[in-house]
Amino acid sequence: MKTPIHRNKLFSALRDVQDRRNTRRSFGIGTSPVAIEPPGDAAETTVAWHSYGTDGYSVEASEPAPGDDRLLWIDICGLRDHARIAEVAASCGLSDLAIADLFHVDQRAHTDSDGDLVLTVLRMPVAGPPFEADQITLVLGAGFVLTIREGPRDCLGSVRKRLAGGTGRIRTSSGYLFYALIDAIVDTYFPILERYGDLVEGLEQRILASPGDDAMRDIHLLKRELLDIRHALWPMREALAALQRDDTPQIDEPVLPFLRDCSDHAFQLLDMVEVYRETAQGLVDLQLSSLSNRMNEVMKMLTMIATIFIPMTFIAGLYGMNFDRASPYNLPELGWRFGYLYAIGLMVVSASTMLFVFWRLGWIFGKKRRSRADD
Repeated sequence: MKTPIHRNKLFSALRDVQDRRNTRRSFGIGTSPVAIEPPGDAAETTVAWHSYGTDGYSVEASEPAPGDDRLLWIDICGLRDHARIAEVAASCGLSDLAIADLFHVDQRAHTDSDGDLVLTVLRMPVAGPPFEADQITLVLGAGFVLTIREGPRDCLGSVRKRLAGGTGRIRTSSGYLFYALIDAIVDTYFPILERYGDLVEGLEQRILASPGDDAMRDIHLLKRELLDIRHALWPMREALAALQRDDTPQIDEPVLPFLRDCSDHAFQLLDMVEVYRETAQGLVDLQLSSLSNRMNEVMKMLTMIATIFIPMTFIAGLYGMNFDRASPYNLPELGWRFGYLYAIGLMVVSASTMLFVFWRLGWIFGKKRRSRADD
């Protein structure tokens, strides 16, 4: 059973996230390309050294002793301590330009080669909806994988469990761990997009039931969220395609089929985003059509009310004319004993007749009645 989504609170959270995105820090123009500028709101830096192999797995807070032939996953979280991050990155063989790029948290997803190292930058989803994604940089080298995460939230818990459990081939090579990390990031988009699908369906039902002015605002918020997800996923295709090229270092032949499967998942995610975006655009037309239909119903009701009162007004105006009663042709009803009741009854009969006609046409008091020919 799906967990119910509190849509009013959710769309309020969407607006808050959009406001925070609009206030993200940008780097100064003209600074040196190798200058290190950590973001102003950078999280506290922690470094975890995951040492693993076919014979075991351990996590240390400092670099393992030299001479250990195990594979390493160096996981850096937070960009505040730029000196320590630069030291670890330099020890892994990254150039000064690549180290400076680690602190640019608004990069487009891409894959580069830095000597014998492979550097891939992705947007890692950490919440949604509202959609929030942190930048993660993955560096693949000989016998190690280095990850630099923007914040403490991540979606890599399943990879840590697999390393600790020692199941499968994840402990056999650093290239496979590199793939497993990317695959975990890509797969995290699926449940997030499913929740956005639920939002689209709920918004559609809400518009059909009771179209309101706030629905259009929520539709545009939803479209903006889907556009942000598309911006995160679209360049990911190129980044994954670059990993499958023959000249990419450190990527072994056995890992290529897994990367191709991961690339297929990215294309599938893009298809889902495009479908939801088209559906959201259709909700705009549905909202406008629903408002128009509701306005037509209101206008029809007002027209019927005015139409009912037209003959009544005519009768009242007819008997309100001040002609000489001496002539037998000038409104003889004015001299009748029950002339007033006659005029009122005439008005009631005319209104009742029109109501009956409107009912037979199906305009009021229910649906249009079917004829015998339809049966």
